[in-house]
Amino acid sequence: MKRALTIVCAAVLTAAAHVTAGQEIDPDLVGTWTLSAAEKNVGGGQPTRAPGPRGVLIIDAAGHVFEFFSTTSRNEPEVSQDPERTLANFGGFWGRYAVEGDGRIAFEGLGGVSPSVHGLEFTRTYELAGDRLVITSTDEPQAQGNTRWTWQRVPTVEHLTPAYREVVGFWEHVEEGRLNEATGEVQGTSRRAPSVIVYTPSGFVGVHFPTLGREPFEDPMAPTAQEAQAAVRGYLGYFGTLGVYPGEVSHNLLSGVSPGTGSILRRYADIDGDELIVRLQGGGAQPAGDRPRIVTMVRLRRLSGADEMLPR
Repeated sequence: MKRALTIVCAAVLTAAAHVTAGQEIDPDLVGTWTLSAAEKNVGGGQPTRAPGPRGVLIIDAAGHVFEFFSTTSRNEPEVSQDPERTLANFGGFWGRYAVEGDGRIAFEGLGGVSPSVHGLEFTRTYELAGDRLVITSTDEPQAQGNTRWTWQRVPTVEHLTPAYREVVGFWEHVEEGRLNEATGEVQGTSRRAPSVIVYTPSGFVGVHFPTLGREPFEDPMAPTAQEAQAAVRGYLGYFGTLGVYPGEVSHNLLSGVSPGTGSILRRYADIDGDELIVRLQGGGAQPAGDRPRIVTMVRLRRLSGADEMLPR
């Protein structure tokens, strides 16, 4: 893996300035948080406690946020063949945030499980007590109604290596294509709707990769079967633990829409300044003779780095 001379490059500073100008960032919120409890229907009758919630919340000091959660029971499969059920079981988004003075956080969604989150501006209340963070939402499509989450802070990996620090950050999808490993030529490039991979100094990874052209739901709280099917088609979203090795990273999935829970994804990773090139490792046999090996390549640009991700 190439060593970057500096993590905070000009592109990062530009993104951070755009996000934080005139806004507030609470340094106590910066970090990686895992979900310990989730309650639905709060504020309207008897709250319903999710039996087996899983999730991660990632907040940096440059104004970026990532959330992914599932509320399925641990005794039932997470991903259903029914897209409507999948959307009922999963939620989350990525985008920008700013702390308001009355115990609220303002968000701007850039992408997520629900297509209705794209461009959505909304607020949530929050209560922070040490390493315990309680966030409550109201009538959001990606939150499945009024939901209260209880998050627990995850400490930083002990003895964080220079290579690990280099990987850490919010990385925005630029393009992907088919790479001829023999010639280095990339063919058939394509783009996605705003998408992100996040690597945290606490040893977690989060991904929201929605496809281009997803239409918001006519009723954000109740998508039709056809709308739900279109929303999940081609969408990649999950969170898991992160492994960092010479020249590669691994995504060990703890919960996901696609791929599903339990998958272990190995990725070749090259970093040069603010650019990350990820190549997917195929499980098939090497091509015979002189036939070139074709792999999927994803190019991403850095939005933030270790300096913005590490808790203060």
